[in-house]
Amino acid sequence: LGEAIYQRVMENPETFFSEYNLAEVTHKDYQVFDPELPEVCFLNDQAFLEATAHLDDGTYTVEWYRVYLRRSLSEAEKQGCINWLQTPGHSRKLGLKLWRESLAEFQTLLTCSFTIVGLEEAVNCYRRALTINPTHCPSYYGLGDALNQQGQTNEAIIIYHKLSMFLAEEGKLHEAATCFRKTPQRQPSDGEIYEHIWMGLNGLGILNENNPYYPTDISSQPVHHYFSNKNQYQIINLTALTNTEQSFLENAGLSVTILELIRLDQVTLEEIYLNSFRADSLQRLSTSPNRIHNGYPPESWGKSIYLQQSIVETGYVYCPCPFTGKILRSSDSFYVFPGIFYRFVSRDVFYLLVGEWYGSKLCFYYPRLEIIIVLQPQQEHLNFSSIINIFKAYMVSRWKKVKSYLSQDKKEVAAIMGRVHNPGHYIWNELTALEYLSKNRTLDKIDKFLVGLYEYFYIDDIFPEISSENIIRVPDIHESIYDSILDHNCLAVRPTEYFISQSLANRIYQSSVQKCSADFLQQIEAAKTHFPLLWITLRNYKRKWLSQVEGTINIIKSLYQEFPNLSIVFDAWSVTEREPGHYDSIIATEQECLKQILTQLPPAINIYSTIGCPIYETVVWANAIDLYIAPFGTGMTFVTWLATKPGVAHGNKTYYNAVDNSFSEICREKAIRPTYVSLDHIIDDENNPDPFTRNYDCDWQVIYNELIQILQNLPKRV
Repeated sequence: LGEAIYQRVMENPETFFSEYNLAEVTHKDYQVFDPELPEVCFLNDQAFLEATAHLDDGTYTVEWYRVYLRRSLSEAEKQGCINWLQTPGHSRKLGLKLWRESLAEFQTLLTCSFTIVGLEEAVNCYRRALTINPTHCPSYYGLGDALNQQGQTNEAIIIYHKLSMFLAEEGKLHEAATCFRKTPQRQPSDGEIYEHIWMGLNGLGILNENNPYYPTDISSQPVHHYFSNKNQYQIINLTALTNTEQSFLENAGLSVTILELIRLDQVTLEEIYLNSFRADSLQRLSTSPNRIHNGYPPESWGKSIYLQQSIVETGYVYCPCPFTGKILRSSDSFYVFPGIFYRFVSRDVFYLLVGEWYGSKLCFYYPRLEIIIVLQPQQEHLNFSSIINIFKAYMVSRWKKVKSYLSQDKKEVAAIMGRVHNPGHYIWNELTALEYLSKNRTLDKIDKFLVGLYEYFYIDDIFPEISSENIIRVPDIHESIYDSILDHNCLAVRPTEYFISQSLANRIYQSSVQKCSADFLQQIEAAKTHFPLLWITLRNYKRKWLSQVEGTINIIKSLYQEFPNLSIVFDAWSVTEREPGHYDSIIATEQECLKQILTQLPPAINIYSTIGCPIYETVVWANAIDLYIAPFGTGMTFVTWLATKPGVAHGNKTYYNAVDNSFSEICREKAIRPTYVSLDHIIDDENNPDPFTRNYDCDWQVIYNELIQILQNLPKRV
């Protein structure tokens, strides 16, 4: 019976579990935070949801990973789950259903759990057989195999050794030797394998490509889980060094002076670096001396625009060695959100991480001592330990590709685009960089463009000088970009800039008009016969104006009494050509909000909407309107940075300082600053401690009064 059950379980553990009603076996009920959890196959989603109903989304996410995936999670994973749960239309129940159906990591655990539980029946039968007949050799073999399949290797070894000794005592030495050889070998643990591979990739050990214990195909999730639970990094902030930390760095052979030099980004420094490798005539970067506009961006951002420039023009990234002072260059790069790790080899291997919204030099990472040196102030929002652990997971899980990649010296330069989950930053930091390179006549030095999902405008439409053949569009923004760099043997760079010129705005507008239908353009012309043509942005997914529906209705009704030829363009979330359907739930919420507003408006008012429309139509609408009302956020991109229209802006109090310079001449050529609702009239929702998502309220009359003042000074269109 034990043998029959063993064969049946190994054939298909899931159907054995269901057909033999193992799911009905009485098992320990799930309790929140109870470390003694049932096997994964016994988990009951409804019981879990009821037991965790009182938890906030963050704590719930941690508990979900612990119970369903049996591991802790990174900050990036946690925030991603929270964002998903807080998206309109999503729920915890739906999340469990989708994660059960599509999460490969859970499916692996579930299959293993079915096997473990099913084999318990076989183990019980083998044990009973041996109780009846302690010398029954086949039952010893079966019990040892079943225990080994359950992961109980140590007990399996004891069984095989016991059987070997019994056979030897019976004089069956040949069979005893055969049995002893069948004993499960003590293999290195997964964690030990991950450590060996990681050390080998970083010159801290030998990486034997033919080692039978090194699997070719490794999933990144268990590697990340291992390093997340094991590694303890020493994190040092270079801009706030203590005496103890300074002494530690000096004892480790790291020069604080050179580290300070690494964090700088200056054209003269880059030219010194690159000319350290030239024996002939000197090379100068072709960068414009007026690249920094009106002192913006601030030095505190730790820009890397000249580092980017030298990569584009020379095909290498440069950095002084913090141990020896020697200038190093490299063509090795690895993408891990939120940036690019550049690998340098000197006395030891070290990495420079460049990334975030603005392409800052973020940190220096030294694997031998597991030191992370944060290079810029105010980086508390970044969990560098988590970023390094994800980096290690990618490297180890693709170790053969990485080893091959590192063996190749010269690489093609690849620009990473479309990795920013925000249309505003895509325009402000990425498209501006391409325009700068185009004006600087260095855009053609980029060999490839690795473009992620967030390509809100096709780059080859905005910049026809980019050949479509050189664009590689990847299906996501994380592991696919990492793999593309390895597969295409590239040195990656994410070009960034900070100034939106009128010429870039014209490029985007002309490209958008060309994609619009004739009927749509006729609709635009008809709308422009009305005055004023007012743009109103709705926002419901975070930083929401709490009385948005009632306030918007009152503003429009009051304005209609003064301007009976009024027309309204409602804006919210547009869709891109690249990823239609990605924001369906948000769009549905915005459309429902608009529906509530429209039921209360006079039917004579002409209403237009960009909600759920192609983003290029939104651009054309923004250029057609006379003025706007908008909350701080992405919606302002179209009416301030692209169309430079006057209008009224509002948001929670924290965001006032953040947006003030962004919508000024510092960032946009010939900018028209918004009229901000006074902070005195803003009431923040103090129940939410997170300023990034905090809602707020204000009196609609205040917005209306500001709007009237703008209209009084706004010339009518002829």
